Amino acid sequence: MAEYFFELLTEEIPAWMHDAAQANIRQQLTPVVEQLGGDPAAIRVNSTPRRLVFFVPNVRAREADREQEVKGPPKKAAYDAAGAPTKALEGFLRKNNATLQDVADAGEYVTIRRKVEGRAAGDIFRERVPQIIESIRWPKMMRWGRGEYSYIRPIHSVISMFDGQQLPITIFGVNSGSSTVGHRTLAPGRIEVKSFNDYVTKLELARVVVDATRRRHVMAERARILSMEVGGSPALDVSTWQQWQYLTEYPGIVRAEFRREYLALPEEVLVTVMRVHQKQLPIRKANSTLTNHFLAVLDNDADQDGNAAYGNSFVTNARFADAKFFYETDRRKPLEDRLEQLGHLQFQEKLGNYLDKTKRIEKIAAAICAEGGVDSAAALEAAHLCKTDLVTEMVKEFTDLQGKIGGIYAREEGKVEAVWQAIYDHYLPVNIDDELPRGTAGAVVSLADKIDTLAGFFSVGLKPTGSRDPFALRRAGQGVVQILLNRDGRQLRIGIDRLVEIAFEAQGQLPQAAAAAREDLLAFFAERVRTLLDVSRYGFAYDEIAAAMEAGWAFSLTDLVDRIEAVKAIRDETNFLSILDSAKRIQNIVAAHTATTVDASRLVHPTEKRLNELADTVNRQVAELIAERHYRDALRSFAAMAPELESFFRDVMVMVEDEAVRTNRMSLLRKVGGAVSRIADVTRIVVDRRDYRS
Repeated sequence: MAEYFFELLTEEIPAWMHDAAQANIRQQLTPVVEQLGGDPAAIRVNSTPRRLVFFVPNVRAREADREQEVKGPPKKAAYDAAGAPTKALEGFLRKNNATLQDVADAGEYVTIRRKVEGRAAGDIFRERVPQIIESIRWPKMMRWGRGEYSYIRPIHSVISMFDGQQLPITIFGVNSGSSTVGHRTLAPGRIEVKSFNDYVTKLELARVVVDATRRRHVMAERARILSMEVGGSPALDVSTWQQWQYLTEYPGIVRAEFRREYLALPEEVLVTVMRVHQKQLPIRKANSTLTNHFLAVLDNDADQDGNAAYGNSFVTNARFADAKFFYETDRRKPLEDRLEQLGHLQFQEKLGNYLDKTKRIEKIAAAICAEGGVDSAAALEAAHLCKTDLVTEMVKEFTDLQGKIGGIYAREEGKVEAVWQAIYDHYLPVNIDDELPRGTAGAVVSLADKIDTLAGFFSVGLKPTGSRDPFALRRAGQGVVQILLNRDGRQLRIGIDRLVEIAFEAQGQLPQAAAAAREDLLAFFAERVRTLLDVSRYGFAYDEIAAAMEAGWAFSLTDLVDRIEAVKAIRDETNFLSILDSAKRIQNIVAAHTATTVDASRLVHPTEKRLNELADTVNRQVAELIAERHYRDALRSFAAMAPELESFFRDVMVMVEDEAVRTNRMSLLRKVGGAVSRIADVTRIVVDRRDYRS
């Protein structure tokens, strides 16, 4: 068994690109490691701002030999009438260094099996590693030198070592060697390495910690100690920590402070400036209030002269001074007076400006409130003002604060809590893990804003295609689904089908393709529903979702979830096979027949008469249970008909020559199946019958 390790030394790679690059390398290395009999779980991929590193332990020196089947000419062409080999067969055997004894006597073609000797692991790595590294498609690329190569950053050196020996490879014209360099400023000299352990040890001495997770842990402990010294603790911010671990090769932290007067600014402004613009971490007191201290990343082992702390304080104070000026300027003009300015801010070329969008949001919000019986006062006032902060100086400078600044200004203008919170929250949820808007008014405005965007873009033909979604429409659709799945006091009782209809009505004059756009948007939402229910906290199986959605989904997402839960529960019960088999037999016979009205006078066989009476009884029970959303009990009621249905199939011929009798019996089966089809198309459930054996 042997090991391979690799380092690519470059100029600094942006922190937000590292995780995706590591995942790409690991994914492409996995089949190579499996080919060499190694364990893909043992692959170690890491990076620093200047390095991409991976280590593959315990792989075979050679891949295993294998047998290969080679297909030759058709037998008709391989042998003549007397059964002797033809020139075609002889040429095939010569080409593959085989004899007649190697020919396999099977199929229509001549085949031989030959032994293929496994390749040396070094040859495989020499071939695949340059392909893996050069194939990474970074979000942004650059050219250097004479411009013949395009990559994330210029490449300085490459290390490629297999089993303690240098394995020559070339990446973008740079030949591999066995040396690297240490920290850019603390230990910039060249370092010769012999193995991965030697590499890690020598780089540590040269002030480079290769493992990103270890850098993060070291910084976290240092951050905790520095925060305790001023009576606080580091703010919990996963995204900042993820960036920090890729901003340094040596895990350093420095504490600095800003002027106390800036604590009078809204906390959201302070945190956004520190976190988003300066990549800093606030320090909070035990009661979670902000202090005027913060932490910054430092690619050094110490800040002995205090220059790093001073520099961070200087820049942060300057940013806060700007924010204070914007804040004080904005507060001189109420949000209501900014509405006219929205007419000069374009939303989309074909969909008008933000004043047009605001009017559509108000219409949609009013319709949602009317449909769902929601008090509309707060929602309509919030809808009226929700976009006004887009023309404030604060949002122009700090775009991440859109919505939040509007909510803060509305609160300071004395708006009631339901209104300012709705404005503050109306962009939520952005991601799948985000909280929903805090109140019903916020949920209404958020829903109205998102569905207006979706209906507008779909109506002008700008829907997502493949992996491209430049307007984040999938994210907006996901937000709509998340809001409509909610069941607490903020629940909005409106279906996606009605919501889509309201949104297209609010668009006013629509293109001729409006009907097609509606269908496209509903199909888009169906995919979002399937995805969210499959991967979120619900964790339903794909066939359970498909079965329930086939019975309808757009009229109520909470009802859909109830029906999926019923299918999920009933499929584990022993009588589920009775439900499934009955539904499948009915579907196979009456697939194209839709009528459910049965003429009792044409029922001649006692079995079909009993089944008709039982179907009437069960359908009444099921209708009552469905009305109360007791879907599991409704499915069990349908299962109770299985014995009588089995007798019907045994005693009664459905497909008789008499058309009237045949049609009547098909209507009877359709009536029987109708008891369950309102809940789910259970024939879509995939089962392993062995699971139901006692």
